[in-house]
Amino acid sequence: MGKNSMKNYSAENHGEAKRAYQNRKTGMCRIAAVILTAVLVWANAGAAFAAESRTKINSVSLTVHSTIQAGSSSGNVSVTADGGNYRVGGTEITNEDDDWKGGMTPRVEVTLYADSGYYFNCTSKSDFSFHGDDASYVTCRREDDKETLVLVMKLDKLDNGDLSVSGASWDGSSGTGSWNENTAARYYQVKLYRDDSTVMSTTSVYDTSYDFASRMTRKGDYYFVVRAVGSGSEKGDWESSDTIYLTSSEADDISSGYHSSPSSSGGPGNGKYISGGPGDNGRSSASTGGPGAAGANGQNVSTAQGNHWCIDQGGKWFQFKDGSYPAGRWVLIDGIWYCFGQNGYLRCGWINENGKWYYTDSTGVMLVNTRTPDGCYVGGDGAWIQ
Repeated sequence: MGKNSMKNYSAENHGEAKRAYQNRKTGMCRIAAVILTAVLVWANAGAAFAAESRTKINSVSLTVHSTIQAGSSSGNVSVTADGGNYRVGGTEITNEDDDWKGGMTPRVEVTLYADSGYYFNCTSKSDFSFHGDDASYVTCRREDDKETLVLVMKLDKLDNGDLSVSGASWDGSSGTGSWNENTAARYYQVKLYRDDSTVMSTTSVYDTSYDFASRMTRKGDYYFVVRAVGSGSEKGDWESSDTIYLTSSEADDISSGYHSSPSSSGGPGNGKYISGGPGDNGRSSASTGGPGAAGANGQNVSTAQGNHWCIDQGGKWFQFKDGSYPAGRWVLIDGIWYCFGQNGYLRCGWINENGKWYYTDSTGVMLVNTRTPDGCYVGGDGAWIQ
């Protein structure tokens, strides 16, 4: 055999060996792929079998008991499971402020654990029911392969408790009506009647007395009604005073003598305002004084500069763009004077500053060049003109 023939023979043998090797390699890859596929199928089947081996919990029933009450800074909520296959692991009240007031809605996070071999399949409002104290579904989420369920529920709004008013009576023949204080009241509302017809519309009062003298201008039988207004604007029942009869001359004497002398507190009112506050942040109050008084930081501000009004359960207050708020001073906001108490809330009614009396209405706006609801006249600077 010549050299060329031997070369051709060797080349042919080499090619056949290479093809055989590639065929074996391809075959091994196919076998590996089949094995891998089988493993994955087995794993998925195992997972499906494991899932199918657990039992679904399609609904949850809970009994709720709450000791939270308006006017308290304490209280707790207990929750127990009504059905089997799951249990309550813990509860947490999520409200940031635990100084409970009427109108607030307690929110509670409840953690539930499924028993071994069970998992939670409930995710919508209709899957949950509550017994005991009134509660309702807010939201939920599942964790730990659906074996843990975190439920958020809310209780009914807190009422203010007893908003009744007692002791409504006339203070002699001065035309002033008074009543006993109700600590649950944010303020009161009064109306005056003569011969069973209204003499004045409903008026808000931040004190436990009101001078009706300016409205008692004619003879007749007079009585007033008063009710308390709590947090969340919940109102109590009207309480009626006894009736007094005034002749024409007596009515003239009372109404004409209305401005003859200041009240015992030194003016037409004592400027009582809402108690409480948006928070004690430790900041000292700026200098006080009536409208236009110098030295009060933050005067003449605009809401267009990032400052804004805020309302919470205690009332209305104002927050500057840096997060601080005015307390114990007057502030000119968008061209209107407002007065804020030491607690940071708006003061409403008569306010004595530096020997002068100013009147702010139920929205906190200082009145100017007009008569107040109780018949006094205030000038362009807001001060009472006697």
